[in-house]
Amino acid sequence: MNAPAVQPAVGDPPAPRIRGVGMITGWGEGVAAPPAAPPSGDERGRGLIAAPTPVLDGDRFRRASRECLLAVAAAKAAVADAGLAESALAGPRTGILYVSATGYAAANRAFLEDEASTTLHFPYTSPSAVPGEVTIELGIRGPYVNLMGGAPATLEALWWAARWLAEGRADRVLVLAMEAFHEVRDLFGRARRLYVGPLVEGAACLLLEPATGGIVRWATALAGPGATRRSVAGVLGRVLGDDRPGLVWSGATGTSRQVAEGEIFAARGAPSPAPRQGEALAMGPLLALARTGDSGRPPWLLTATWRSEYAALLWAR
Repeated sequence: MNAPAVQPAVGDPPAPRIRGVGMITGWGEGVAAPPAAPPSGDERGRGLIAAPTPVLDGDRFRRASRECLLAVAAAKAAVADAGLAESALAGPRTGILYVSATGYAAANRAFLEDEASTTLHFPYTSPSAVPGEVTIELGIRGPYVNLMGGAPATLEALWWAARWLAEGRADRVLVLAMEAFHEVRDLFGRARRLYVGPLVEGAACLLLEPATGGIVRWATALAGPGATRRSVAGVLGRVLGDDRPGLVWSGATGTSRQVAEGEIFAARGAPSPAPRQGEALAMGPLLALARTGDSGRPPWLLTATWRSEYAALLWAR
């Protein structure tokens, strides 16, 4: 079998400044650390760490879905954390990239099964409705992209955000991820091999601005079962170059990927990644970046897996 093709990024844009952070998860609001162990009574770590449904002011949110409320609340929290007025994001110079693995699954099920609900669901178009509510609330009219997938899609979104800022397409970019498992927990229970630990739902948002110094380097590869180790070596070889990461967040799943990562990290003298205490899917990389302030020195390396895709991103500030 041929080695998996590594899709490299075209050019390495400067790493943006993380101006604001908005987090609403089952672990709490803000940059709350996960517990030291899975919740009690869940000895196999296969539970659900549910996020509370935000209560937002305004009649417009009276019929908003839970996914929309989580996303809007996280975006507003990121703006507040940045010390900005929400009006500062209005107009065509703010971009938004939205990522989700659960996508429209929750909205589809609720639309089909919850006939008595007064909530306005958007079956099949929920991936647009969720960030759409954010753009309406904040008046955003800049570039906009949806990426459906797990954590690898979030790494791609971070790279695109860096490019938009470097190329002058936007002055600020929101990278937003939302995962709602409660309505479709049984579906993810059947796909147990795709995640590690209890599912963590909620929304995470980073408000990024241009900065100088450092780079964002991203690569991804699709690989079948017999080529996973080679995909890890190819992706990390492209992303790391001559750099040695000061902090590693690993989203690798599967023994072969994890072993391959461990060997490369050890050879580079990189720190071992901390064990994950929950699976936040597309939110995972944003939660990790939000916590980097006091957790090590750059460059930071993030890796991710979703089905047959393995991706990595180096964030060097």
